Amino acid sequence: MRGGVEGDFGRAAQQIGSAAVSAQLSLQVFADGRNTTAATDTALSDMLEEVDQAVSATADREVDTPDQGTLRAEVLQAANTVTGQIIRGRDIVAGVGEQTELTAVAAELGRAGTELLDLGDRLEAAG
Repeated sequence: MRGGVEGDFGRAAQQIGSAAVSAQLSLQVFADGRNTTAATDTALSDMLEEVDQAVSATADREVDTPDQGTLRAEVLQAANTVTGQIIRGRDIVAGVGEQTELTAVAAELGRAGTELLDLGDRLEAAG
């Protein structure tokens, strides 16, 4: 893995992206009736912790250039989207919201996760 600011942001993007994809899969398995509410909630809680760790590391990382500040903002904004969708998914799993929304939440997590994984790869290569 590469070092530097870009490398650090790349690793954070990958961590958040992996959490988003994992949350997507958890929601899909639940929606298919192949997992319990408790197990799905635990999985989503774990993914929230992963995102929180990456956000903390990203927010705490000093930058040297305006471009690096823009990259940090991009990672943090994407993390905010992922966090919101994971929380929305947890609410639906807990019975707050329509089960029919799970498909849309899972799709958004998959889209965001793929974008973050791609961003992470690009930043790792630049770092």
